[in-house]
Amino acid sequence: MAGVAAMGLTISYAGTSMVATSFNVSDTIDTADGSHLGQLPGERRQYVPTYVQREISCDYISTAIITAQTGAIVISGPVSFSGSATITSSSLGGSVGDLIKGSVTWRVA
Repeated sequence: MAGVAAMGLTISYAGTSMVATSFNVSDTIDTADGSHLGQLPGERRQYVPTYVQREISCDYISTAIITAQTGAIVISGPVSFSGSATITSSSLGGSVGDLIKGSVTWRVA
């Protein structure tokens, strides 16, 4: 299978558009202890998957400061996704002779 470039990936969050320079999607499966009092002595504990926690992080070029804590996220381009998201971290900065760049991480519902 041929590789696919991430060029042209755009992200919109709560009405703010960003041009992504890099992105990452990370899934974590949480489990709960499903053991019960009816288990025999020495039996192994039973763990049950409870939910998948997805985080999306990206670096972007934009002058927009993201202020909305929760909003709709739309990713379009070679990778597509849409849903509700909550910001877990965000930063924006710049320096002389450089573009204004930001970094943001969302937890997706």
